[in-house]
Amino acid sequence: EGTSLVLIAIAMLALLGMAALAIDVGMLYEAKAQAQNAADSGALAGAGALLVQPGNDANARTVAETFAERHEIIRQQVAIEPDQDIQVDLVNERVTVTARRLTARGNAVPTFFARVLGWDEVDIQATATAEVGNGGAGSCLKPWIVPDAFDDTTAPFGQYNVGDYYEQGVTSWGTNYRNADSDWGTRLTLKISSPSQTVAPGQFYPIDLPIPDGPDAGGDRYRENIYSCNSEVVEINDTVKTENGNMIGPTKQGVQKLIDMDPYARWDTAANGIVNSAFPPGASPRIGHVPFFSPAEPPTSGKQSIRVVNIGAIFIEGISGNGVVTGRIMTMTGAPGANTGPLIRTVRLVE
Repeated sequence: EGTSLVLIAIAMLALLGMAALAIDVGMLYEAKAQAQNAADSGALAGAGALLVQPGNDANARTVAETFAERHEIIRQQVAIEPDQDIQVDLVNERVTVTARRLTARGNAVPTFFARVLGWDEVDIQATATAEVGNGGAGSCLKPWIVPDAFDDTTAPFGQYNVGDYYEQGVTSWGTNYRNADSDWGTRLTLKISSPSQTVAPGQFYPIDLPIPDGPDAGGDRYRENIYSCNSEVVEINDTVKTENGNMIGPTKQGVQKLIDMDPYARWDTAANGIVNSAFPPGASPRIGHVPFFSPAEPPTSGKQSIRVVNIGAIFIEGISGNGVVTGRIMTMTGAPGANTGPLIRTVRLVE
């Protein structure tokens, strides 16, 4: 009398409902994960752009949009509307990206079996926030260690003496002790040459950094560390070994080989950054990490261990005829560490 047909219809509806759960819900979970990947990628890239070019809202938005749109959500490329989907917080150095497929935009994710239940399409969106923060470790160290910044209030000026004030992380390069952001672009002498300028006999700022599968010691290792990227990671409060001697020949050879890798790059004071580089922003091989020692605990004569109190990114600007190397303080990514420093920056997801 038709009862079986009713039961079959009800059973079919239940089967279609379970199919919707098994297929459509699984697909929507995948869409949500893909949207999250796009948002994460855009936010991290946008925050990375703020690290390379602090304060540049437009560049951070462009980079965030570019990287987010490299992704797809269920076979459809992510479409970012910068004014709605990207927020840049310059004060807190944060970038927030939302990746969406919405009914209001005409690109919601269509369903399959769930249509019999009235769900023809579903809105999908995911949001991520990344920020620039302080790190505490770096690789690609160049083989010099220089004094950290201090409050130079007592004569003779230009050197740390009784009456001057130094506190790690307070007066250090990269802090707001002088003025916010005033240290970016500061020229530093990374390698001195005159014996009258050394903090102790034989200490011209070179350090000895072991190279995995590289030269054992001496000038060859020092030279290679100048023009190559040493993969060993050094953290703030680690110790490094000083390298005695002026090392004029290896210094000239190593720095020249480094400069030849990006010969037209130069520091532009007006732009407070590198111009004419053959590499993307922040990628010039002439950029490397340099450690700093406490001016209150300078090395004495002889090869010894010295504590790293700060690590910064330096653009190797040039070398004079007598082996004096100069560079400019700039921003650069590093790695998290047990102790953080004001010059090492990292980019991380926070939401």
